[in-house]
Amino acid sequence: MSDDVLSTSANSVSPSKTWRAVFSMILLVLWVLFMLLAYSFCQLLFPKSINNIYTTFHRGCCWLFSIRCHVEGEISNHKPTLFLSNHISYLDVFVLSSVCPSYFIAKSEVAGWPVLGWLAKKQNTLFFERNGQKIRGQIKVMSEHFSQTKSLTLFPEGTSTEGEHVEPFKSSLLQSVENTDAQVLIQPVTVAYTHYQNKPMNRFIRDHYAWYAKMPFGSHFFSALGMGKSDVKIIFHPPISLDDFESRKECTFHCWQQVSDGLNKSVHSEETL
Repeated sequence: MSDDVLSTSANSVSPSKTWRAVFSMILLVLWVLFMLLAYSFCQLLFPKSINNIYTTFHRGCCWLFSIRCHVEGEISNHKPTLFLSNHISYLDVFVLSSVCPSYFIAKSEVAGWPVLGWLAKKQNTLFFERNGQKIRGQIKVMSEHFSQTKSLTLFPEGTSTEGEHVEPFKSSLLQSVENTDAQVLIQPVTVAYTHYQNKPMNRFIRDHYAWYAKMPFGSHFFSALGMGKSDVKIIFHPPISLDDFESRKECTFHCWQQVSDGLNKSVHSEETL
């Protein structure tokens, strides 16, 4: 099917998309309330199983957004691991957390977002300001997490994209790996929104999932809830150690290359799922 046909098809079902979005929004609210109760119960009686609550919650969110996740590669089960992923949308958190429980590092503005900010706080997300003067304190916080054998997921681009390229990775926060006694592995991860209704996505469709530039959040979130079945590929590339490289920048570039190559191959594939 051509890009034009896909675009026309997406527009032609807008009334049903609206009703689907409304129904999904109601279910999402109920899901959040139910999981909040489950979280409180688990925290009180089974605190060691709290990660299962996070994973279940995010899998439910993926279902509500009609997102099917496909994993390639082996997820590092070493603790701690620093996962370095490209960033396309707020949906990335649901997608990644549905298969790989870890703490996230997010920009400080996320803490103030309605619903998502509150949920992020519940999951002990680390909120960092985009301020070079505070980088030393941020590195210290990450190093302390590693010392407690807690894995972290970082979006080193520092921004989100349209889902068809990867911005250069910033290497500054990798100092946290150098500043801890823990043996930290680093695993590059590619997130790619690849198919819609079993056909390769075009740019028009992908923009219903990618949230970047100055897209309004509320209408984008509502629109994404009304979409049909989509597929996201998550590629876990081989884990590496910072000691394998001569410098942080060399390690960061290697990770960027792995993630970028994985995205290019995924979004340009004509394979039908």
